[in-house]
Amino acid sequence: MKLPLCLLALVLWPASLVLKAGDVTQLVKARDIRKVVADGQHNAFTALVRWQGSYWLAFRKAAAHNSSDGDLVVLRSKDAEKWEQVHRVNALPDDRDPQFLATDSRLFLYDPALKGDNLTSFVTYTDDGKIWSLPRQVYEDRYIFWKPVARNGRFYATAHLKSREGKERDVHLITSQDGIDWKKVSKIRGGNWESETTIHLPTDDHIVAFLRQKYGSPQSSILEARTPFVTWTERPASFHLSGHAVHTIDGVTYLFSRTREGKTTGTMVYIYENEKLHPYCRIPSGGDCSYPEAVKIGNEMLVSYYSSHEGVGNIYTCRVPLRKD
Repeated sequence: MKLPLCLLALVLWPASLVLKAGDVTQLVKARDIRKVVADGQHNAFTALVRWQGSYWLAFRKAAAHNSSDGDLVVLRSKDAEKWEQVHRVNALPDDRDPQFLATDSRLFLYDPALKGDNLTSFVTYTDDGKIWSLPRQVYEDRYIFWKPVARNGRFYATAHLKSREGKERDVHLITSQDGIDWKKVSKIRGGNWESETTIHLPTDDHIVAFLRQKYGSPQSSILEARTPFVTWTERPASFHLSGHAVHTIDGVTYLFSRTREGKTTGTMVYIYENEKLHPYCRIPSGGDCSYPEAVKIGNEMLVSYYSSHEGVGNIYTCRVPLRKD
């Protein structure tokens, strides 16, 4: 796959040395970049998980980023190279932002969906990879369900209120015992353009939330709470975050996000260490792009994302090396 010169410049920023623990000196390089879906539609907002020996990749397919005709498409692969479509979700006219949650016996797919200005977050699930349940609402109206995680038999996620007014927005920490019925734990933050908020649980009694602020300053924040997860402290994240995911692999916590420097957008992998984000790998992408996800594959990470540098919106995967301490 040949990259245009303008995109190649992004790949080479700033360089490619080895990242040492606690010392971010250069970026590592992504490799094996593959175009998974490119059909002239706007394909975007990826979810990726490994479940029952296969890789599962979901994304939104529509005419455009903000068109009202989106469906969720689910692909499956045994080797992360050849993919087949196995499911499609059309709960409401515009299905958006798929989110996976995998347990030993069940794969959940969450779907924040729109009908006009009315937003409902749904869940559908499968126990065998073939038969999927009917979509069912999982949380309050107008809340976008985001990035569920499992911890000691419970599930946690966030849900942020969709509104055209920043003062009306907020984001909740929510929890569930079965992945279907979700309840509010606390309000993480409210009143200032709260958007996608992704959580990391370093221990049973500690949650870190990475919050996107859609407009204004700071563009993103890091918030923390201890049990019972009601009182939150906040500090700037120092980097633009949006559509982001967080995963701990072999003891290292990685954050995957859209990046923005001036008018340039792209996809960045950060390492979260010593309460700070450190750039680790810039993934080739541009324009309307990113919303990445990742799973471990051998001694690397398989990362899914979308980019419009070659068209309306295509789905890609790449491999990123894991940090070696």
